[in-house]
Amino acid sequence: MPSITYILRKIDILEFNEYHAKMNSAYGNSIKRHQMIWPGVVVLIAFFIVMSTEKAQTGMYLLVAAFVWSLMIPAWLKKRFHQHVLEQLPEEDIQKVIGEYSLKVTEEGLLETSPSGEELIDWSSIIKIEQSKHHTYLYMGESSAITIPTEMLSEESDFKEFYDGVVTAVKTANGTN
Repeated sequence: MPSITYILRKIDILEFNEYHAKMNSAYGNSIKRHQMIWPGVVVLIAFFIVMSTEKAQTGMYLLVAAFVWSLMIPAWLKKRFHQHVLEQLPEEDIQKVIGEYSLKVTEEGLLETSPSGEELIDWSSIIKIEQSKHHTYLYMGESSAITIPTEMLSEESDFKEFYDGVVTAVKTANGTN
């Protein structure tokens, strides 16, 4: 049976909360607005100014402002979001969940070995699987998931074999093929 071993860090917990918020709340819409829409409006204003008044220097200043806006405001929002999450999670709770994890695909379910012990997770408990750039999330509820940081996998872990085994088992358990 395929298995993986990885280390879960504090940043992985923050990134799960950010990923989940981007996908399911106003936070994601706010980030999109400040990365694309508002800078796009400023770019249109810059083009209008350049075309109607031929003040190229003013147009260039506005283009630079739009570029800076699209980088700085989302970074500031992300920093504030991480601060908010850290305020909501007690440090001792974070320390309990970070550390080395092992996940093994079995017939009965997913066997998780964590710093707090072993647990067998029934396949029907995993409601969806999502992947981001650096993580794979096995959702156990609407806002809770097993977070797998793919960059922190041990060298002997075969993630592709593990992932395929999990997807097959979850589909079988949920009756979707």
